[in-house]
Amino acid sequence: MNKLGGKFATAIIALGAIAWSASSWAQTPLKAAGQDVPPWIQHDKSSGALSGVAVELVNAIAKDAGLQVQYQAMVFAELIPAVTSGKIDVIASNMAITPERAEKVDFSNTIYNPPTETVVVQASDTTAYRTLADLRGLPVGAQKGSIQLALLQRTGGFSEIKIYAAEKDAWDAVGSGQVKAAVTPGGDTIFSAKQGMLPNLRIVSSYVSSSPKPRMGFAVQKGNSELLGKINTSLARLEADGTVKEIFIKYGIDDWAPPK
Repeated sequence: MNKLGGKFATAIIALGAIAWSASSWAQTPLKAAGQDVPPWIQHDKSSGALSGVAVELVNAIAKDAGLQVQYQAMVFAELIPAVTSGKIDVIASNMAITPERAEKVDFSNTIYNPPTETVVVQASDTTAYRTLADLRGLPVGAQKGSIQLALLQRTGGFSEIKIYAAEKDAWDAVGSGQVKAAVTPGGDTIFSAKQGMLPNLRIVSSYVSSSPKPRMGFAVQKGNSELLGKINTSLARLEADGTVKEIFIKYGIDDWAPPK
């Protein structure tokens, strides 16, 4: 084969690979996953079917983009390894965008600016904690892989920082006395308290965070610009027509506003 013929054949193979990639998305469902915590994921008690903010958002994006999607619940700390290894295609969860995470995955445009972290203590503890410094010398807890854990580690001065797989585990540790306080995501904690999921615990109302509001986004494997472009294009349309806001309101999050 001459050089021209070889280049022509290579071009055909390359074009074929691109066409296959695009068409395969229409035939093979994208694999999406998120943290198993309400209101992002909720389980139907009878059928076990998944719903929730993250589930409906990724379903709406997929529908708008002409794609299929399969969603599963995962442990939060396992989400980034799963997408970087190719086990899943999209992290569709309440994951904050941070520079450290952006070195490992590519994030979508911001979907939501949730409240800052909250401090949870036993209901019988009436101390007016105002900053994390007020908890120095005491044992505290947070979720593995969370920005709240990173905040505690940067703050320092605690007698111990216990790490838990799930937010609920951190709250349970407060209830059992393993730790004095749990520092967890504001939105999730407030929602759970409203649903009666923090029995004998209270959110410290006097606490004032020094952190900026997080930016929440979906994430894909580093360099997957094609999929990221589809997500961002569909997300923009769904924000403009009110779909995104409707999904948040449906699950009790009424503070959604065009994200920054």
